[in-house]
Amino acid sequence: MPLKVFANPLEASSYSHPTASCVYTPLRENIVKTATLMGYDYDSLTEIGVDWSLDQDSNNHVSVIAYPRYFSAGNMRLLESFGGVMGDKYADMLRGRGIGPMVSGYTMDLRRPAFYPDAITPLANIGAFIPSPSPQQFIVGNRLSKALPDRYFITTTIWSLRQQVIVAEFKGYVVFQKFETGRPANLIEAGGPYLALYSQIKAKVERSNELFAKWEKNNPPKKKALL
Repeated sequence: MPLKVFANPLEASSYSHPTASCVYTPLRENIVKTATLMGYDYDSLTEIGVDWSLDQDSNNHVSVIAYPRYFSAGNMRLLESFGGVMGDKYADMLRGRGIGPMVSGYTMDLRRPAFYPDAITPLANIGAFIPSPSPQQFIVGNRLSKALPDRYFITTTIWSLRQQVIVAEFKGYVVFQKFETGRPANLIEAGGPYLALYSQIKAKVERSNELFAKWEKNNPPKKKALL
């Protein structure tokens, strides 16, 4: 999908309006469709607007320290998807009781800069405007790739809504621990709702891997030209 051209500056920032202007609808739908085909968990997809008063660095980019916050917001949505099988244990987990997940490690790959919309450039003869650099609205998706009784491995990807590309990606793993001891917890041995949670995570992994394998087969990486 080509870079979106907006009719005017206000339309370009219309994602800030409470009614969520429809000009962003096709951009949003395209990313959601792509993410779903790539095996990302549909139910926990998250849309996040950039708060330029907090997230901007001295180079007019989204600051590198902002991306882990987007990552955390996306992962919180994934945790919320566990509530349906955990019953009362989900509330306990949020209060630090029983067993709960802890992010134990991740790597961050910044793919492409996202800029502050500090200028508006008119397009000649067509009466349209392209904010240059562009305003930013992100969609965050989670793809689970492996499940063990005490942990799962995950890729969290951040797309720019307007650029229609991946701007950052996190790869890491989450360990379930007993809050009282701080030690890893085996969900299968814990049984009950924790066993149901493990089964849910395993099902998400199997579906994600199946879809991602199809995506890679149908969309092989482009070969770099030899210099």
